[in-house]
Amino acid sequence: MGNVYFIRSDDRIKIGYSDDVKQRRTTLQTANGRLLTIEYIIENVDIKFESHTHEVCKNYLIRNEWFREGVLEHLLSNPWYKENMKLNFPK
Repeated sequence: MGNVYFIRSDDRIKIGYSDDVKQRRTTLQTANGRLLTIEYIIENVDIKFESHTHEVCKNYLIRNEWFREGVLEHLLSNPWYKENMKLNFPK
């Protein structure tokens, strides 16, 4: 079991999956000129949950795993996501 993470780059949100979210952010930051910040995580979920979340957010999709501004508000309007998305994950 790993974590679904939500990483912000300006007005874009990456939704991905990792066992080590802080390390994943560091890896992504190396190839990105913009500051990346971890906005939320959902802990202890199966990797299939990442695909489910992408499907729930498909109307916000930009490309691959990157989504438009508003996707977090969309998810947080759902009671399950609101309860399980942890805010202020240690950067």
